[in-house]
Amino acid sequence: MDPPTGGGAAGGGQEAAALPSIAKRRAGPHTLVLEHVSPATRLLEKRRQMFEVQEALEAQKQEFNRKEEVFKRREDGLKKKDLELQESLIRFSKFLQENDSKRTRAEKKAEEERKLRQLKEREIEGLQQQLGDLRSEKDRTSEVVERNMRYQSYLERVLEYADEYHEINELLMRHETLQATNKDLRDHLNNCEEENENTRSELQTYTKEATDRILSLNNTISKLKKELEERERVSQKIESHKDYVLQDASRKIEELGQVHMSTDNIFQRCHSQSTVGHPLHSATLDQLTVVGDYMSDLRAITKEWQRTKHTWAPATTPRVKTRPPKEITFRKS
Repeated sequence: MDPPTGGGAAGGGQEAAALPSIAKRRAGPHTLVLEHVSPATRLLEKRRQMFEVQEALEAQKQEFNRKEEVFKRREDGLKKKDLELQESLIRFSKFLQENDSKRTRAEKKAEEERKLRQLKEREIEGLQQQLGDLRSEKDRTSEVVERNMRYQSYLERVLEYADEYHEINELLMRHETLQATNKDLRDHLNNCEEENENTRSELQTYTKEATDRILSLNNTISKLKKELEERERVSQKIESHKDYVLQDASRKIEELGQVHMSTDNIFQRCHSQSTVGHPLHSATLDQLTVVGDYMSDLRAITKEWQRTKHTWAPATTPRVKTRPPKEITFRKS
């Protein structure tokens, strides 16, 4: 509602601005006339013009107040209409919300009723199926009853000739007892056959295992015999080699004894004929050393004697007979 008020104020301002121009237009001829009058007259004229302008301004103010009152009434009316419109919109929005809520509830209720109808239809179909099954079962039962009626008649005729049974139930119980006994005997027979089969299987398994074990033991015995024969041959070879070694050792010991005796004999002869005082050694190597020294000395003496023999041969001096070295003989031990 502010624009109308602002518009009225603007209109009043324009009218107030237009007042001097109006006053000028009214005072135009008088101004031209009053240019040649006295100052007092001009003052009075100015006051008169001022009063006219004041009256025009008051008239404009009254007109402005009147228009402002009209505008206020129009503004109040517009505000009232605006409030009424807003209330109408609120009521319409509530109406729409209520309609949406009612529609949602109606759709939900319709969906629930549709599901309930489908459930009831399925239940009806299931009950109809059960009814059909019961009717079929009734028909089959009726057929079985009709077929069993002949057995009922047969059992009644049997009771007429059987003195030990007085009712059909006793006969049926006897039949059930015999049937149970027959079943027990068949079960016992089956169990015995199973045990017999298991025992036969165990016997076959044991026989096979025993046969395999005997074969394995025979193979082991054969291998052990071969190993024994091989070891006996090796033992014989070792025994033969041992005899050969013992014989060779005996021969070498005998030869060593002969060497010791010969060495000792030679050492004794060398020691008895040598002028060098050698100690009486008992070790064979020491004796051989002495014998070697003795033989070296004897060889040197022989060479020296032969050399001097050739040197002294032309001389006139009488020859002196020298005794040749005594031949060394070895005794056989």
